[in-house]
Amino acid sequence: MDTALNDIVFIIFVAFFLCAALTIFSVRRYRDLARETKARAIAEREARDLVRHDPLTGLPNRGLFDEKLDACLGLARDKHQVAVLLLGLDGFKRIKDTHGHAAEDKALCEFANRVADILRKDGVLARIGNDEFGIVLPAISSLEVPANLAHRIVASATETFAIETGAAELGVGIGIAIAPIDGVNLHELVRRAERALYRAQGDSRSRVRFFEPEMDMHVERRTQIERELRSAITADIIEPYYQPLVSLKGNCIIGFEALARWENRTLGRIPPDVFIPIAEETGLINALGDQLFRRACFDANAWPEAFTLAFNISPIQLRDLSLGQRILSILGQTGFSPRRLEIEITESAFVEKTGVAKTVIDVLRQAGVRIALDDFGTGYATLSQLLSFRLDKIKIDRSFVSHLNDSADSRVIVRAILGLAKGFGLTTTAEGVEDAGQLDFLVANGCTEGQGYMFSDAVPAAGINALLNRESGRTTVAEDGTRSLHA
Repeated sequence: MDTALNDIVFIIFVAFFLCAALTIFSVRRYRDLARETKARAIAEREARDLVRHDPLTGLPNRGLFDEKLDACLGLARDKHQVAVLLLGLDGFKRIKDTHGHAAEDKALCEFANRVADILRKDGVLARIGNDEFGIVLPAISSLEVPANLAHRIVASATETFAIETGAAELGVGIGIAIAPIDGVNLHELVRRAERALYRAQGDSRSRVRFFEPEMDMHVERRTQIERELRSAITADIIEPYYQPLVSLKGNCIIGFEALARWENRTLGRIPPDVFIPIAEETGLINALGDQLFRRACFDANAWPEAFTLAFNISPIQLRDLSLGQRILSILGQTGFSPRRLEIEITESAFVEKTGVAKTVIDVLRQAGVRIALDDFGTGYATLSQLLSFRLDKIKIDRSFVSHLNDSADSRVIVRAILGLAKGFGLTTTAEGVEDAGQLDFLVANGCTEGQGYMFSDAVPAAGINALLNRESGRTTVAEDGTRSLHA
């Protein structure tokens, strides 16, 4: 009996011990699970937070910007105005190309810090693109609030940015849309702020623009032009016209510059300064450039062998390492001699991926192609950059030539350019020659060539023979095939 009782007591004790151990284990396990759950929740929250922020600047990214804007719009329905500002940096890419990625990152962070210092406490600043920022200003009292902020941001950006290799400059364009004036939902407001930004950046460096209803019409037309441009390239209906290049010493035509012309059945005649930038922005410029160049080479084969063909290459095309080989390939396909070709580039090509541009130009020069610098004096290339490229010709921009008769400053600038070119043994072409006074000045100061309405406007390929054989007797044929002008 005692043995049985002892067994029962022992069993009860063991059971109690096991229950206590199990309880302790459960409590500890519960605490561990609670800690794990809390740690997991913190990690998930931090992960979500990281996903919603820009890793470089620490600012909210596009997703969080949209959330905060949507929340502000929800709170302000019919009560307060909300401003959306979109900031687009100008010169950001140039810093990267010139000074490298580290300098680019440092300048971007510095810009973000400057804006954050200016922004009021209830404002939201976000990095919404590589070189774009967005700001939400809730409950604004008047349009002067976002306008004043925008102009303070522009002023802050004009101060140079210190980087390890020196100093860099940035400009900023700002587009502003207001709720509910310009829209009541997120997507509508952002779209209209983008359109205002597009116009601000198109006006000039560092501008501020509020959205205006006509901007919608402007963007719709641009969209239509882009659509028609794609079709025109597919159908090969954009054609080169040709403007004479005239030797001022021999008073004769020595070649032609190819200029793109586009007549659209719906939109009418679209100027090249409208459709060429669109082709560059949409990535169509290489297809369009190759197409026009091929047609120009075929046309130029019909000219006297002494005539040269000048063809413009945009800075966007010069970013492509394959450009040089494509040009040489087209020359081979068309049978046009590279020694009759002049490729015209602008100063901006010297600061955008200079190494790529130099490689392309070296390939062309080795094949015998001449290189001309177009619109000289209007860009921002340094003299050392110009000298690093082996140029054959400098083209004096029409903005200087047009004021030769009435501006002493223009005459000084043109004389300086001509002197510089002579010192380096370069040919010079004056663009936009329109009257005898300009021509006399250019000839007297040693300009080599001229181009402009005084000699002829651009004509289609079919009109070149008529140009060379005008019934008025203004042209005669020399022994070498060139045409002398008797204007």
